[in-house]
Amino acid sequence: MSTLCSENYRHFYNALQAETVSSDDILNLVPGALEYVAGELHMGKFEIRVELTPTAQEGSPYITSRVMYESSEGFDLMPHARIIKTIDKSRVSFAIFPLKGYTWNEEEKGALDLLIKNLYIIMAKSRLTELVRTRQLTDHLTALPNTTSFTKFAMELALKGVLDQYTIVFSNLRNFSYINQTLGSRAGDIVLREYGQRLKDLYSRGELIARFGGDNFVALLKDENVDKYLDSITGINIPVALGNQTRTFAIKTRSGIFKIPEAFNNVGEAVSRANISLEYSKHVSDADRVYFTDTIMARANREREIISHFREAILRREFKVYYQPKVDLTTGRISGCEALVRWQKGDQLIPPIDFIPVLESEGMICELDFYVLERVCENIVGWLEKGIAPARVSVNFSKHHLRNPNLVHDITDILSKYEINPSYLEIELTESAGSDDYKILSQFTDTLKEHGIATSIDDFGTGYSSLSLLKDLSINVIKIDKSFVDNIASEDKRDRIILQSILTMITGLGMGVIAEGCEDKEQARILKEMGCNMIQGFLFDKPMPGEEYTKKLAEGFTYDINL
Repeated sequence: MSTLCSENYRHFYNALQAETVSSDDILNLVPGALEYVAGELHMGKFEIRVELTPTAQEGSPYITSRVMYESSEGFDLMPHARIIKTIDKSRVSFAIFPLKGYTWNEEEKGALDLLIKNLYIIMAKSRLTELVRTRQLTDHLTALPNTTSFTKFAMELALKGVLDQYTIVFSNLRNFSYINQTLGSRAGDIVLREYGQRLKDLYSRGELIARFGGDNFVALLKDENVDKYLDSITGINIPVALGNQTRTFAIKTRSGIFKIPEAFNNVGEAVSRANISLEYSKHVSDADRVYFTDTIMARANREREIISHFREAILRREFKVYYQPKVDLTTGRISGCEALVRWQKGDQLIPPIDFIPVLESEGMICELDFYVLERVCENIVGWLEKGIAPARVSVNFSKHHLRNPNLVHDITDILSKYEINPSYLEIELTESAGSDDYKILSQFTDTLKEHGIATSIDDFGTGYSSLSLLKDLSINVIKIDKSFVDNIASEDKRDRIILQSILTMITGLGMGVIAEGCEDKEQARILKEMGCNMIQGFLFDKPMPGEEYTKKLAEGFTYDINL
C-alpha cells in the first residue's frame, strides 16, 4: 500500500490531470503515467477494454481495447483482473499481468485494486466532462450540433481567416406546421429527428449543419458545396409510423442564403443576414431559395424601424382611421363603411402595406386592431352627439386574435366603455382565419352574434375553405374578393359564371354580400344584374380621413348610380 503513497505514484496521478474532454484523450495519457509505477508494482503488462453505451447524440457505441504498458522483461499469463460496470450499462475491464516469474502478495494486489479504482475515477470524470460538453453543444432531439456549437465552429473558422470561403444557408420546413397541427407534436418530433439524421449525410469535414430550434436548420458550407446541398434538401421523404399505418411526408424547405464576403468575421450578423433572406422568402417572394441582397437588407431595416417605433406611435395616436364607404346600388346611399388604418409619421403618410405585414409577423397586429376599434367607437360617439346617424362600421381583426380566449369579452368591454350600440359595429376577419381552427372561429362568431355584433369574412374565395365557411359559420356578411370582380366584364365568361354561383349560394343561405374592389361602371352594372347590390371600391370612393367621411354622412351624400 505504501507504493501508492510514493513519489512515483504522485507523478502517475499528476500525469493524468491534464484538461481532457474525451475518453480517448485520457486513454492516451495512461501509458506515460504507468511508467512511473510499473517498476514498483512489478507490472509486466496492463490492458484496458472500454465499452461505452452511446448517448442519443453520439449514435454508436464506443469500444476500444488497448495495451497501456508492456515490460521488455516479459510477463506471466496470470492477470489480476477487474470489471467495473456503470449505471448506463457501460463497462471498463482492467487486466494487469505480473512480471515474468513474479507473484504478487495480498497487500500488492490491494495496491493494484486501488490503482484500478483511482484510474477508473479519473476516466469517469473525463467521461462526465465529455458528456456535459456534448450536451452543451448538441441538440437533444436531432443529435445535430446546436446554436452554441455552430457559433463556436464559425468563430474558429473566423480566427483561421477562412470564413469568407463559406456560405450560410438558413432553412426551415415549409409544411411542418401542418404536420404538428394535424398529427400532433409527437409526429412532428419524429419528422424533425429523422430529418436531422438525413442532414448529417449532407455535409463534409470542415462544414457544419445545426438545428436552431423549432424547424430551423442552419448550414455553414464551403462555397462550392452550396448548390448540391440546396438541391438535396428540396424534397426529403420522411416515413412516420402512426398507429397501424405509416405515412410518408415529402418535406420541402425554403432557404435564405448569405455568401460571407471577404474580411467579414461577424458570425452573428452573417446568420442574421441569412435569416433576413429567409424571412423575405416567407413573406414576400415565396421562393424556395432567396439570396441576400442590399435591397432585402434595406427592407429589413425598415421593418425594424417600424417595430421599434410602433408602441410610441400608438401612444401618440399617429395611426389614423380612414373610412371607405359601402354603397347601395339601389339608392346610391352609404350603407356602411370599412375602417382602415394609415400611419401619419410626421409629414409622411405610411400606407398599410408597409406596416401591416410586419406587425402581423411580429404579433403586434392585435394591439393595433384594438386601437382602431377604440378610435371607431370614439367616432361613433361623436357622430351621435352631432345627430348624425352612423352607418355600420366594419373593423378588421387579425386571425391572431383567435388565440385569445377572452376575445369577445375584450371587444364587448370596449363597446361598454363607450356605450356603443352593438348594431353599429361589424368585426371583419379574412377567409384564411378559418383555415386554422374552425371550432374556435365558430365559437367566436356565435358568441358575437349573441351580443348583437355582426361578423363578416373578407377576401372570400381566395382560400380553400370557402364552402366550409358558408356551411359551418354564423357569418352575417361575405365580402367577395376583388380578384373575382376584376375580370367579370371581359369576354371570357368563366369568372362571371363562377361569381354568379357564389352569389347564389351566399344569398340562398341568408347572408349579406358585398363586392369589393369595384373600379368601373361596367363591373358595377354586371354585379347589380347578378343580384349584388352592395359595392365597395374606387368607383365610388377611396378610403378617406374621418373628417371627410363624417361630412358625407352628415350630408346624407348620394353617389351617382346611373350605370
